[in-house]
Amino acid sequence: MKRKQLILLLVLVAAMLLLSGCGVPREGVDVTTTDPAGVWQTYFVWPLAKGLVWLNDTLAAANLPYSWGFAIILFTLAIKVVTFPLTVTQIKGMQAQKDLQPRIQELQKKYGKDKEKISQEQMKLYQEAGVNPLSGCLPMVVQMPVLFGLYSALIALGTALEDATFFWIPNLGFPHYTDGMSWIPQLFNSGEYLQLGSYLVLPALLMVSQFFMQKMTTASTPSTGEGGAAGMMGQMSTIMTLMFGFFTLQVPAGLTLYWVTSNLLQMGQTVAVNNMQKGGNMLGTGATPALAAAGKTTVSLAASDEAADSDERKSTQNTSKSTRRKRRRK
Repeated sequence: MKRKQLILLLVLVAAMLLLSGCGVPREGVDVTTTDPAGVWQTYFVWPLAKGLVWLNDTLAAANLPYSWGFAIILFTLAIKVVTFPLTVTQIKGMQAQKDLQPRIQELQKKYGKDKEKISQEQMKLYQEAGVNPLSGCLPMVVQMPVLFGLYSALIALGTALEDATFFWIPNLGFPHYTDGMSWIPQLFNSGEYLQLGSYLVLPALLMVSQFFMQKMTTASTPSTGEGGAAGMMGQMSTIMTLMFGFFTLQVPAGLTLYWVTSNLLQMGQTVAVNNMQKGGNMLGTGATPALAAAGKTTVSLAASDEAADSDERKSTQNTSKSTRRKRRRK
């Protein structure tokens, strides 16, 4: 993905997250008795809000403490179970890209600074191996509407979350949609350092989990040209992590709880899938036929290159010997 495309993606994510609160009552409503207005509320916000209300009522009826917090966690778990097949596709795709890196490095050495030719050959290699370089984006694209819808649902629930505590978090509905980041200096200036710290724990956990999750699920990319694609991707990952952390300072703690839980579950799924694949490398017995064929092609091409280099060296040596013999005769 090019730099401009990554920047555009970041801008779109920022705009959608900031605007997803629009179109829902900021003061909160009773979603069980109030009819939704518009497509966004009807098909995303209200179903998510009602699902959370049902989970909370069920857990509260069972006398489980922190029912709202555990309702959000169970909701997150359900989402990860439903999207698990996509997650497996993402993890396998990333692993396949990692396994193809030696061949990509060979292409870079072969074609030097011809970026267009490298890009063409790299896409051919992906096609031969049956690898989709965009497979890692699919789970994110699927879960984005859920993330934005949950944000709007938490805003719509409003006062229902005001008394919802969760361990060290006093209020899962705080910070409020209209507060922005003004709550930070307000709590600091009023000397409520403990309460301020309690709301900063989840954003910190979000950035840490986001950083490690990206390290686990993103294939390393060899450097090409000035600066290198690897450096660019690393910078973009860092920027995205910081942006997500910045966003969580302006959204209800309940949404950050969902996000952190989702990241932790994603990391657990990644470890589980990688452990299941141990004992068979993606280019070995556990590989798809296309990817295995690509691996064989890589080996055969490398062998051919070595054979060609050997023949060239022999030819050069024979030429040198012949030249020396002629000089001796003269």
